[in-house]
Amino acid sequence: MPDNVVRTTTSAATPATTTGHPANPEPTWSKAGLDFDHSADSWISVAGSAVLVSSEEALVAVDRATGRELWRRVPKTKPSDYSYAVSGDTVVFLENEGKPSEPALVEVIEAADGRTLWQASADDVVVFDKAIYMVECARGRDDCTSLRLDIRSGAPTWPAPARGSVDGDTVGVWHRRAPAEPALVAIAVEDPASAAERPWALVEAAKGTVLPGRAEHHAWYNLAAGDLLVITDHHASSGSDECRVAITATDARGGAERYSGAVYSGRRKNGECQNMLGPDFGTQFVGAGTRIAAVTDSGAPQLFDLATGTTVWTGSGTGSPLDGDGRSLLFSEFADQGALSLFDIETGAMKWTVPDPDFESTAMRQRRTIIAGDRVVVGGFLTAEGGYVTVVFDRESGRELQRYRGYLCGAGTDWVAVQAERDGRPALEFHR
Repeated sequence: MPDNVVRTTTSAATPATTTGHPANPEPTWSKAGLDFDHSADSWISVAGSAVLVSSEEALVAVDRATGRELWRRVPKTKPSDYSYAVSGDTVVFLENEGKPSEPALVEVIEAADGRTLWQASADDVVVFDKAIYMVECARGRDDCTSLRLDIRSGAPTWPAPARGSVDGDTVGVWHRRAPAEPALVAIAVEDPASAAERPWALVEAAKGTVLPGRAEHHAWYNLAAGDLLVITDHHASSGSDECRVAITATDARGGAERYSGAVYSGRRKNGECQNMLGPDFGTQFVGAGTRIAAVTDSGAPQLFDLATGTTVWTGSGTGSPLDGDGRSLLFSEFADQGALSLFDIETGAMKWTVPDPDFESTAMRQRRTIIAGDRVVVGGFLTAEGGYVTVVFDRESGRELQRYRGYLCGAGTDWVAVQAERDGRPALEFHR
């Protein structure tokens, strides 16, 4: 397939910003012929000098400076049935992930040249930044074992597999970066769908030892917070309109319950509970470390510490968690629309708020956000403009820095990628 790299200008106009920068600047490069996957958890990421593009038919790596194609991986099964994660200069390419009837295929790739470092298959695969967990099950999830492999070499790091099926729930918004591996990882030692009352435990990432503490199953999220096994139930207030998310924490080493508490999810503009504590199911918890963004019973933003079961701070106004990292948390007035507010994660002080960008909110057209470096990037469908628009804000002041006509595909500390139209064809634009 030809590279189709173009550097033509575009006549599309967007409202002027107050920065003195052009409203729709020329990209560093643009590339036609890549049908970007518009699913909620599909993002462009960067690994070294390679830009990873999740297209409808393949994962394509292009050169960051020129847009020239470096390599691609086409799924062996269905064209769109794949995902990927980036860890440093390596790319983990996954097929059939989470499909009980088919083995999951994993290939670890050198980002610079597309060379395969190793590949394998298993009943399930969980990816972290330093390791990949391979899960093998003899009879559904009733008889599973998990083994930790080094992400670059594929070599086992445990003396033997651990009994149970490892789970990959984490705190943080990753946008196709592999999540940071915790010291303790959640593992189902019995099938959660069975009659087992307390199927969840934690396994030591360093040694593969399953700790003795056990916890109930609530079909939501299971993860470690220090030495605690934390379980959440986002339907705790089913039948009411409280939007309550129940949280229980068990001592993973001793088995005693350490606390039982609750936070609340945000609401959509129509009043319905969001249930999730993030913008979609792919983001389990917005936050950093053991601290998660949530909402109080009155609808105010809050930061809650899973390790202690206490609220760190309560912010002003109302909001629903959208995005965040170790410096800031981004809340929206409603889960699906409304004004945007950025809070300092340490103090809870609101740094700025901007009016509702008026992006359309439907199942097919949702807001997308990325916080990277000193910028907050927000994208969505703007009816007044007749298409997708991506807006870049300064993290410290909330001042609008730049605006692009196009669908937000990804962003980093010094780049933004959007899918726009050039000469009547979709084209990926990479801006520096």
